[in-house]
Order: sequence, then C-alpha cells, then structure tokens
Amino acid sequence: MEHATLVGFLTGELSPEVLVDEISTEVNACEASFQAGENGYIIITDGRPVKVTREGARRLLAAIAHERLPFQPANYVADSIIMNDDFDLADDAVRDAINFVADDSRLPCTMQRSRH
Repeated sequence: MEHATLVGFLTGELSPEVLVDEISTEVNACEASFQAGENGYIIITDGRPVKVTREGARRLLAAIAHERLPFQPANYVADSIIMNDDFDLADDAVRDAINFVADDSRLPCTMQRSRH
C-alpha cells in the first residue's frame, strides 16, 4: 500500500471505495497466503510522519459499519497503521479503535441490527 493512499483515506481525501480498489490485489494476496498456511505480508511504503486522529479512526470504523469498506481490507489497513513507524496514534481511544479493527478474530460488523 502506498503511504499516501492510507493518509488520503484517513484524512477524507480518498473514499473507502477508492481505497479498496487501490489495495485489493495486495489484500487478496495476503489473505491467500494465510489460507495456504503461509505468512501473509503487509506492505506499506514509507512516508512522512502522520498522527492518526480520532477523526481518522472514526472514518475507518464508519466505513466498516456502513459497508463501504469490507472487513478484510479494513483489517489490512489497521495492520498497516500498527506496523509502520510513520503512523503515531493520537491517544488511547484511537489505539483501541485501530487495534479493534486489526484483531482479525472479530466478526465483520455493520450498522444492521440482528434479527433475533
């Protein structure tokens, strides 16, 4: 993933749909590696230091909840933020949000209510 692509999404300059289009090949390759029992690789280019704000974390969570960003690409994005030293999380709330999305044991979540 290009650093500028991720920054563009976090700042609202890039829509979730464009983000998915730009990273789908690498997300699919990473997932295929996991499914084959191999190590998946998350790749992000270096860039300028960026503080991930609450607004950026909200944008990520909202894109998932409104089904504009599927869970696997969202998980890849969160892992990219965590694994790249160019991203600094603004506070504990941002850290919790990013770690929530990075936890791939979570079920995909949406704004739809369950029908039980």
